[in-house]
Amino acid sequence: MKKSAILSTIAISYFMVGFVFTIVFAIYYKWPVISFLSPGFYSVIITWPFQATGFVNDLLIFGLAGKPI
Repeated sequence: MKKSAILSTIAISYFMVGFVFTIVFAIYYKWPVISFLSPGFYSVIITWPFQATGFVNDLLIFGLAGKPI
């Protein structure tokens, strides 16, 4: 495989995992349905590895009920 094909595969996989993580993140934190249009949604897609540590911590503390607002 060419180097560009490998990098492309890694980037697409990173975005796909981030997109799925962001949907779960948005459901857990009770974001409105239209939140996929907000910049915050896309910033979570890009920074999902950093967001995951806080998300797992909240999940362990608050459970599946979600973090209270």
